[in-house]
Amino acid sequence: MRLWRNSNGSGRYGASGIARTMAYALGAVVLVACAGEAVLRFGLGLGNPVLVQSDAACGYILKPDQDVYRFFAHTHTNRYGMRSDEVGAHQAGTLRLLFVGDSITYGTSRVDQREIFTEILHRDLPAIVNRPVEVLNASAGAWAPANELSYLRSRGTFDADIVLLVLNDGDLTQPRATLGMVGDDLPQKRPATAIGELFTRYLRPRMTYWMKRKDAGDSVDSNAGQVTRDNLADLDGIEELATQKGAWLAVIFIPFRKDIGAKSYEAEGVIRGWAASHNAALFDLTAAESPYSAAEITLDNGIHFNGKGNRILAQSIEQNWNQVLGSYSPGVRPVASIAAH
Repeated sequence: MRLWRNSNGSGRYGASGIARTMAYALGAVVLVACAGEAVLRFGLGLGNPVLVQSDAACGYILKPDQDVYRFFAHTHTNRYGMRSDEVGAHQAGTLRLLFVGDSITYGTSRVDQREIFTEILHRDLPAIVNRPVEVLNASAGAWAPANELSYLRSRGTFDADIVLLVLNDGDLTQPRATLGMVGDDLPQKRPATAIGELFTRYLRPRMTYWMKRKDAGDSVDSNAGQVTRDNLADLDGIEELATQKGAWLAVIFIPFRKDIGAKSYEAEGVIRGWAASHNAALFDLTAAESPYSAAEITLDNGIHFNGKGNRILAQSIEQNWNQVLGSYSPGVRPVASIAAH
């Protein structure tokens, strides 16, 4: 059988035919890549993560002035790196609340800003306290009490009436967090492409069976006893600073749902004892979480709360607000620490 030849003597699949086929294939690959990039970037928000930036005082903060739409959820940060509205002058008659915490308070970029518990309280509390309410949310993923104290020392309490310190069952054994510890989980710059972020941040760790870095309090430091003592001293510092600024201090204890039991009860006892000895109001949300499984109220790691979980947290705080903080009066210290049920 003879190979048919063109007039120039080349084979049926000569150089020009091969080049044309390769060009078509390359063009198809480029089109698919561009389409995939567009879907990932404009549909899911990949390539545009919420960023953190280095901070001399507290290690890192959420980068100020961000508006990010990612995984169908909106994240806004104000000029102080808070996930909340802008901070203006404190208006007379308005109750200003400053929440301080880690990623439980921040809410993750997978939960829309309107659905995190601090924003639900922002909308609901005015009807409960019968006055306008401002809510500030100073938080970042993996922050420990040392980071939170440093934030307050460097920025102050923003003339808040009440500082609400949000603690989970692992916070007392977590050392101060640094950017080196959290790594790529808290990016400082945007990736070049959405496809690149999909691969490096989500696919490659699963393909190579890498352990994803754990979040604040999800691991215990090898020197947990000393770390706990240091963290309790940091809580002392937060209480002292709030008092100096004329603010009440309230503690909100939110255990990881997966830890409720012996692990969370030990931390709860320490936090309850600290709150009582410092005359700090205490919301203990253990009972609010317990009726629900981790799959019902948290995201896929059993730690961070989904929209339903955030609503449950907010509702528990609202239902117990008057019992725990109903005696609030400017310039007057709280007289009791009461658990929320």
